[in-house]
Amino acid sequence: MPKRTNTRNKIKEVSLDLFSTLGFSGSSVRHISGKIGIRESGIYNHFSSKKDILKVLLEDVKNSTVGVEIITDELLEKISNPPIFMKEFVKILVEHWNSDQQKKYLRLVLIEQFRDIKGIKVSLKILIDESINIWDLIFAQMLKFKFIKKNDSRVLAEEFVYPVFMIRLQYLTTDNVDIEKVLKKCNSHINYFWNSIKR
Repeated sequence: MPKRTNTRNKIKEVSLDLFSTLGFSGSSVRHISGKIGIRESGIYNHFSSKKDILKVLLEDVKNSTVGVEIITDELLEKISNPPIFMKEFVKILVEHWNSDQQKKYLRLVLIEQFRDIKGIKVSLKILIDESINIWDLIFAQMLKFKFIKKNDSRVLAEEFVYPVFMIRLQYLTTDNVDIEKVLKKCNSHINYFWNSIKR
């Protein structure tokens, strides 16, 4: 990997660490450059401003959400047994959310979501919309195959995803996560939800 790319990635990495602990306003270009061991001007070779770094990090947040790519053929084979499918899918989601990088992204969004940073609006929507879109498609398929009662797939997706996301907020923000406890909470939600929508 070229040195320029390495430096850019290091700037992003250090900025994410700082923004997710001190916030955007609590971090400076001087602080970032000092942590990396380069001059401040070295930051400006890669980013036009601290705000530009934040924009790039927020794009990374959007691009790092679990998307359709996790719906493998193996997972799709389980859709004929929806509760098993739902549990397997949520397990993949929880494991993804439990990574250090995802925890930093979450903290960054939580810290900055109520601020207007020179025109940049930060919202939890960037963390949750992709999941809702995927579950909308999944519930549409379950409706098509008559696994579940007639309903609006988008509403079902929202009703399903929001509690799972709240579990993320409650349990997946610390370093020492009891994954089994988190999955047990998620599975309890899935069982309850499935019993309310199944035919």
